[in-house]
Amino acid sequence: MRKQVLFESNWFWIAIALMGFVCLPSTALYYGIAESTREELLEAMGWMAPNLSWFWFGTLLLIPVISHFFRQKARQQGLFEFLLICTIVTFIFISATLAKMSLGYSIFILLVSLIAMATNALAKMKIMQGDKFIIASLISIVLMIFFFIVYPTLAIFISMFYDGSEFVPTQFLTILEQPYIIRIIFNSLSVAATIGILATLFGLIFALYTTRIAKRTAFIGKIFSILPIVTPPFVVGLGVTLMLGRSGYVTQFLVEYLGFNNNWLYGFTGIVIAHTLALTPMSFMILEGALKSVHPSIEEASYTLRANRYQTFFNIIFPLLKPALGNSFLVVAIQSLADFSTPLVLGGSFDVISSQIYFFIAGSQLDYASASTLGSLLLIFSLSIFVIQYLWIGNRSYVTVSGKSYRGDVQDLPNLMKYAIMLILGFWVLFNVVLYGSIFYGSFTANWGVDYTLTFKHYLALFGQGFSDGAWPSLIQTVLFSAAAAPITALFGLLIAYITVRRDFKGKKTLEFLTLLCFAVPGTVAGVSYILAFNNAPIYITGTGLIIILSMVMRNMPVGMRAAIAGLGQLDKSLDEASLSLKGSSFKTLVFIVLPLLKPALLSALVTSFVRSMTTVSAIVFLVTADTRVATSYILNRVEDGEYGVAIAYGSILIVVMMAIILFFDWIVGDTRISRSKAKKMN
Repeated sequence: MRKQVLFESNWFWIAIALMGFVCLPSTALYYGIAESTREELLEAMGWMAPNLSWFWFGTLLLIPVISHFFRQKARQQGLFEFLLICTIVTFIFISATLAKMSLGYSIFILLVSLIAMATNALAKMKIMQGDKFIIASLISIVLMIFFFIVYPTLAIFISMFYDGSEFVPTQFLTILEQPYIIRIIFNSLSVAATIGILATLFGLIFALYTTRIAKRTAFIGKIFSILPIVTPPFVVGLGVTLMLGRSGYVTQFLVEYLGFNNNWLYGFTGIVIAHTLALTPMSFMILEGALKSVHPSIEEASYTLRANRYQTFFNIIFPLLKPALGNSFLVVAIQSLADFSTPLVLGGSFDVISSQIYFFIAGSQLDYASASTLGSLLLIFSLSIFVIQYLWIGNRSYVTVSGKSYRGDVQDLPNLMKYAIMLILGFWVLFNVVLYGSIFYGSFTANWGVDYTLTFKHYLALFGQGFSDGAWPSLIQTVLFSAAAAPITALFGLLIAYITVRRDFKGKKTLEFLTLLCFAVPGTVAGVSYILAFNNAPIYITGTGLIIILSMVMRNMPVGMRAAIAGLGQLDKSLDEASLSLKGSSFKTLVFIVLPLLKPALLSALVTSFVRSMTTVSAIVFLVTADTRVATSYILNRVEDGEYGVAIAYGSILIVVMMAIILFFDWIVGDTRISRSKAKKMN
């Protein structure tokens, strides 16, 4: 009881904040606490000389004054306390930005104290029934979304109007009027549209096979769902180069016997082939779920009314798939627009927006204005696609499952369609087997296209030079960053899902939309926006491991959120209500009731987040430094240096390791479910 009263006291949290002010630096240390000199550490302390931090911490004393004036009216007291805390946070952020003062560790302690006091203030107002755990979680989530999604997104738009420190409002028009920029925009949209159509078509074909044709070969669907996760984006492009590039064995055959040009692959054709191969599995996962949710009784009703198989498919099944088809097209188009690594490998002189942004940042001529203008344009395209998809699916009902228990059996597809699907699938599987076979075989050849002698030299160059050289530092750091990001992603996803599913409050839809916005923001744009937002005051974290972990967390948070929402949808709300009625807090309910029941879903989200973090490239390639290099950036550097053998060997290692991790955890989750089903039968 005393502990609870202590935490509810504003004086306690003010004391915590002041202790942080005394013990920790108020301004950022560019080399961290461990590597800073004594002089640098003392200079960063807020109490060394009069500065803004005195005002920031001094304003805390206004909170008890407000509390004293309204001590007889709890709701008004809470309201004015909360408004004052919001004013203090806004003042800190704006004043630090204007004064170009980078915030130090003590400000983080100050922010934690302000969150605690804001939680107490809202609890006095009986917001969320006064549940402090839910209130504190919601405040933390809102702050994370603002500082690491909304703020960087705004930063990239603002940068369009600045040339260095000079405000130039018409600068973005000057950049967009350049002929090569218009050509790049057209190239990007044509590639995205083509890949959206092709990937959705192939995804539908393979989803029809696994749901309507396959019996013993349905495992193909499992392989398709895993491949895009474990394969770094540009490794598929490298595999296509080995087969169809200038030295590829398929190209040599085409040149010798069919008169092809040996450069036929590079440009629009190569990007479309590689992206279609890489993104079709994503489309397949969306469409397979949609096909499984179509109730068979609808087809039976169609056959009862004397419709043939073609009429049933095109007039009944296909219209019900419209949301999934639209969703697939839009998701694939966004992913295609965001990827710069495949155009880098296969684009040749065919530039797209994402690769041009990469050259503006990582090229010989640093041009933040052009990069932010193209990034904003890419963001507008992606957000437009996302909003259309969100509104379209949100306003239409395609429900086919009623409350009746009858399930029925799915009907056969027309014979001609069935054979065409099997033929296309056979060719696709054969092509992928040859593609991945070329990747693994190419990692053991001395020089692809010139010397096919088998050798381990690429692997020795990567992993045979000790842990301080070669690929080991990047691999170890990638594992550490991903291992740090994955549990944060899963837990924050669970918190957001629990609050949005189990609680009703104003702004709930906005919170869901902003969280899912992480998927809509292209990785290239996210990377550029983080550089622009966090490379200067008030939040300076560029060049640290923290910015990479934050990028991984925010990019993958919807994965944890969606997994938790799906799991919570299967848990009756009465379980929560029973716990709360027995005086259990929301925190205890979440930890001891909800969390154990969601273990399989959260474990899957944890593994998916870890693997996605290991293989991501677009969002973090601009954020890494020599001290924080990750696996994918190391591979990309090898590609840029023309060391394709080393790049392919590293990519092969990542594919095998990630596949092993996924299968291992899949086995654990499966074993858990089997144990539960056995326990149910025994009971």
